[in-house]
This record gives sequence, structure tokens and C-alpha cells, in this order.
Amino acid sequence: MKRGSSEEHVLTEQQLRTLWSKCTEQKDQMLVGLMAYCGLRVSEAIHLNARWIKDEEIHIPSYMECRCQECAARGHWKPKSKHGVRAVAIPEFLKPVFLKYLTRFPEGLKMTRQAAWYRVRLVCAAAGVPEVFPHALRASCATFLASKGFTAVELCQYLGWARIAMGEHYIRIAEARSGSKQKIKQIWG
Repeated sequence: MKRGSSEEHVLTEQQLRTLWSKCTEQKDQMLVGLMAYCGLRVSEAIHLNARWIKDEEIHIPSYMECRCQECAARGHWKPKSKHGVRAVAIPEFLKPVFLKYLTRFPEGLKMTRQAAWYRVRLVCAAAGVPEVFPHALRASCATFLASKGFTAVELCQYLGWARIAMGEHYIRIAEARSGSKQKIKQIWG
């Protein structure tokens, strides 16, 4: 699959629910939950560990020593930008999932980006939803939050974006989806 633009592959709310229902393994629940419902980047999701969870939020650090395959050369992990350092609220339905997984595996998912991509593809196939890549789950989260009333500033803070234009972009996508549905109902009943 050619990656393309994330918003081209945004899943609907129903598709997200279907995808979630097919996450039968704890590892898949963590991965999909972190990206599709918490809006984490794949790098953040695969590096998250129990130390990041404080006060029922994910606290993404500015720096973390790491020797994984991705980080081996530099010896550390850090977010994509300074805006990636943030506290992310965990949806209520995910709290027990994350607690159970991180109690059993405090070091987190411990997988490569390629493994994350592969697992997302498997769950999408099981759910019968269009094949998406991990970052499209983050875009789905942004669109979903925008459709529920998040402002551009709130989206930027939650998702770790530097530019307000990113938040505005996802608000426009959410508005277009909603508007087109309403207009089709008006036209066709």
C-alpha cells in the first residue's frame, strides 16, 4: 500500500468501532488504542512504557534512553518535536486495558515500526475495513475529536502539533464529512 496522505485513509467512527472489536490480543488493543483513540504517533506508541503513565494520563517525555533497533545508533528516543512532549488523557474504556497490559509488560509494546504496521494490517483485515497504515489511525483520532467539538488549539495540544493549521485542517475534514452526510439525506431522504 502506498502511504499517501493520512486524511485520505481516515476511518469513520463505525469503522473504528469495528476495528476495535477485532483487537482480540492485548498487544493489538494497546497499539490501536494508543494511535486511534489517544492519537499517539507510531514512534510514541512503540516506545510507551509504564513510567509514562501518571495520574491516569500518558506523559510523553522529552527524552528517554533507549537501545531499540530504531534508537540504537543515538542511544535515546525523543518525540518528533518539542510539541510532542505533552500529557494525553486516556479514554475511560482504555484505562483497564492499558493497566492490565502495562502491569504484565511494564516496558510496553517493544516492537518495531514495521511490526506495528504489520499488526495494524492484520487487524484491519480481520475487521474488513480498508487497509490503513498506523499514522492513518492518528488522523482518524484527530478527525473523530474534531467531529466531537475539539477546537484547533485543543487538537494541537492533544496531538502534539506545532501549527494551528493542522488542527484547522482536521476540523474541515470533520465538517465536510458531517455536511455531506446531511446533504445526502436532504437530497435522497
